[in-house]
Amino acid sequence: MATACGPGKDGDDSQSAPHDIVVNLGGEVAVLDDLNATPRVVGPRPAGAENADTYRLATPRQLASGQVIGIRDGGVVAIEPRKPGKAVLLGQAGAWFPAADGKQLWAVTEEPADTACNGLDLPQSVSTRYTATLYETSGRPSRTTLKAACGLRPVADTSQGLLALRTTGDTGGGTGVRAVTDIVLLNTRADTATETAATNASVVAAAGNHVIWRDDTCDKGNCTHIYNIEKRKNASAPSCKGGDTVGVGTLDPSGYWYVSALRTNHLAILDLNENTCQEQELDAPPAAGSSDLDQTFGTAWSGPNLLLLDQRSGTLTSVNAPHNTTDKRAEPLPVVNQAQIWSASTD
Repeated sequence: MATACGPGKDGDDSQSAPHDIVVNLGGEVAVLDDLNATPRVVGPRPAGAENADTYRLATPRQLASGQVIGIRDGGVVAIEPRKPGKAVLLGQAGAWFPAADGKQLWAVTEEPADTACNGLDLPQSVSTRYTATLYETSGRPSRTTLKAACGLRPVADTSQGLLALRTTGDTGGGTGVRAVTDIVLLNTRADTATETAATNASVVAAAGNHVIWRDDTCDKGNCTHIYNIEKRKNASAPSCKGGDTVGVGTLDPSGYWYVSALRTNHLAILDLNENTCQEQELDAPPAAGSSDLDQTFGTAWSGPNLLLLDQRSGTLTSVNAPHNTTDKRAEPLPVVNQAQIWSASTD
C-alpha cells in the first residue's frame, strides 16, 4: 500500500482522489476502494464483542511503509491495514511518534520520578522520567534507547533531532497543578537541550520543517504559532478571514499543510510555506464545545488530501488542501462509537 506521505503543493498527485481507505467503524475494520465504494470488511467484529472495539488504536497513523502504528493495551503495535487481526507488538509504550525518516518510530515509556529522579530538585508537576526507544516496524530489537533527563519529555522527531517539552515550573495549586513548559531541541543523548524554540508553550504537531505550537499564556486572538526548524524562526500562524485557529488540528506528514478549526467552526487550511489561509465550510462542523478536530472526526492524510470521518453521522469527506475543494461520500458509513481512519493511498 502506498504511503500516506505525499508531496507538497506542486506534487503530481495534488488532484488524485484517495483510495484504498481503511476505516475502523467502531469494532470492525473495512476497506473502501474509493470514497463512494461499498465497505469490504477485512476485520470482522469478534464474537462476544458486540459492544466493544477490540481493534481501536490510540493515535493511529500510517508510516511511509504503509503500515499503521498505534498504541493498544499499553504497547505500540504495527499493523498491515488489510490484516487488522495480526498486530506486531514492537514494545511497551504509553506514547509514540514517527521518526524523522517516516519509516521508523519512537516509542515512549515512563518511570516514576520519585525513584528515577530521586534527590533532584524538580517542579511538582514532574512525576515521570521518559525513555524514547527507536523501532523498526518489523519488530526487530531496537539498538537505540535514549533516557531523557528528568523534566524533559520527547514529543517529536525532526531533521535537527528530538523535540521535547521541558518543564520549567508549576502553575496552579493543589490537585490543579499544571506544568509550565518550554519547547526545546535535544542533543543526541536526549539529556540536554541544545536550543529553545518557544517558552510557556505546548506542541500541537511537528512534521517536515515545521512545529505547530500554542502559547500557553494566550487566551484570545491568534494563539497558534509556527516554528521553522531549519530557519530557527517563529511566526504566528497565517491569519484567516473567518477568525483564529483553535484547539488541535492535523499537520500533513510533509509538514506543508496544517488544517484546524476556526472559532467560527469553519476549517482553516494553512499553507505553511506560502503563509496563507484558505477556509472551508463542511456540512458537519466540529461538535459544539469541541475545538480539537479529533474530538469530532477520525482524520488521516492521503497525500495532500485530508480525510474526515464524522463520528456522529458517518459522513466521510475528503478535503483537497492545494485546491481548497471537498468531495463527500454519497452515503454515510455505519459507524459505532468512535470511528477511526487508519490509512489511505493517493497515487
